[in-house]
Amino acid sequence: MITVKDKRREVRISADDDDLLTEAAGLSGVSVSEFLLDRAIADAATIVDAHRTIRLAEDDQERFIKALDGPVHPPEELVAQARRARRLKRVD
Repeated sequence: MITVKDKRREVRISADDDDLLTEAAGLSGVSVSEFLLDRAIADAATIVDAHRTIRLAEDDQERFIKALDGPVHPPEELVAQARRARRLKRVD
């Protein structure tokens, strides 16, 4: 399947940065646009993955699963607040 590229991003860079990017793209055998896009997409995927994934040591993972699977013991203050909220009438 062909991906339609219909979005555009623009950046302002110094002449020195432009020269560096042009040289790096040339050494990589790709256009500057392809070089920038490849690097940006790879970095973006790494950053997003790091923020979406929870990595735990084995002991921590086991404690986490036990806490999820175990009985619920909400704080008494939370239970009392929930009871008070049920008694309130909603006005819409």
